[in-house]
Amino acid sequence: MVKPGEKVAVAVSGGKDSLSLLHLLAGKAEELGIEIVGILVDEGIRGYREVKLEAARRYADKLNVELVVNSFKGIFGFTLDEAVQALLLDGFRYKPCTVCGVLRRYALNQIALDLGVDKLATAHNLDDEVQAFLLNALQSNLSVAAREGPLSEKVHMKLVPRIKPFYFVPEKEVMIYALLNGIESPFVECPYIVYSLRHVLRKWLNQTASNNNPSLKHRIMFLKTKLTKHFTRQTEFKTCKICGMPSSRDTCKACEFKNYVTSLLERDKLF
Repeated sequence: MVKPGEKVAVAVSGGKDSLSLLHLLAGKAEELGIEIVGILVDEGIRGYREVKLEAARRYADKLNVELVVNSFKGIFGFTLDEAVQALLLDGFRYKPCTVCGVLRRYALNQIALDLGVDKLATAHNLDDEVQAFLLNALQSNLSVAAREGPLSEKVHMKLVPRIKPFYFVPEKEVMIYALLNGIESPFVECPYIVYSLRHVLRKWLNQTASNNNPSLKHRIMFLKTKLTKHFTRQTEFKTCKICGMPSSRDTCKACEFKNYVTSLLERDKLF
């Protein structure tokens, strides 16, 4: 996933998974011959993000790793809390997780580009990948699932390749790793998780897997691997006519959401 001499940005949220990944790569940096930097996106979720941010800063200091922080407010002009308030008044055409996911991926890539890194490492584990696959299957988006693997290629000059070192590691094993290494993360959940279909899938998967089906998640991942071989992995990336970032269409989804939310905030005088 990495080569000697590369600079790798680790996406840190302050949760156990991302802190475990930061711990792992920071500990192996010298052996692998790579440089590590942590990056964190502050979405602006009151009562959640500031708690996780403090934990991330504390642990990065402990590991002597630089942590670069940027925010939705700084990049897009509004916080996620402000966006959700506007979305509610517009009848929740888009759910918070949909908007947050698109903007967060954009922000992580933007920060990684600004830092000039070679790879962007995320802490997505096997549970995350299985959930994402099932969501895409339910929404008839298997072609999207085909693009999601442990290592992405350089497909656009402004899209930093991503690596997922925990791709085949169950969430439970990441938690054990965190406990064994004394990695602590505040137990707070994003308040918007209740609006997410993924949250329902996660609960169902964990419950089903615990009922004498310990290999369920691995079998679903095997199914994903078999099915996605029939779909093209490569996406024909264009350049967004508004921001100049990579996009599968003329205007990227991040710019669409930014313009949509901004117009709502201005219409409802929420700024």
